Amino acid sequence: MFIPKSGTFVQDDPMSSAMMIAQSLERRERTRVSSLDQARRRVADRLKIGVGTFENLVRGRVKRIDATIRDRLQALLVRELEGEIARLTHELEIARQSGLRLDSEQICEVETHLARAMATLRGDAHEQNN
Repeated sequence: MFIPKSGTFVQDDPMSSAMMIAQSLERRERTRVSSLDQARRRVADRLKIGVGTFENLVRGRVKRIDATIRDRLQALLVRELEGEIARLTHELEIARQSGLRLDSEQICEVETHLARAMATLRGDAHEQNN
C-alpha cells in the first residue's frame, strides 16, 4: 500500500490534496503496468480526463482544480483502497485456511491495520482512537 510521505492527505489545501491523490494513483497503477506513460493513460481514462491534464496535476502544474475532477480523484482512490483492503482480507483468510503459522501478535497486528483502514475509509477513524 502506498501512503504519502506525510502519512495523511492534506484537506486544507485542495490543490495539494489533489496532487497527492493523483501521485498515489499513479504509483499504484505503475506497479501494475510496464511503463509510466501507460499508467498515466490508464488513470486518466478512469478519471475521464486527458493524459496531459493528469500529468500536470501530478506535477503540481495547475492553478485550480475543478470540483468534478477532485471528486473523481477521491472516489477512485477510495475504490483502490477498498479493493486493496478486500485483497488483503482475502489473503489473510487464505493464510488462516492453509494453516499458515503466524503468531497471534502478527495476526492481531494485521487485523488491527485492516480495521483501522476500513474505519478511516468510513470516516470514523477518530472514534477508533478513542
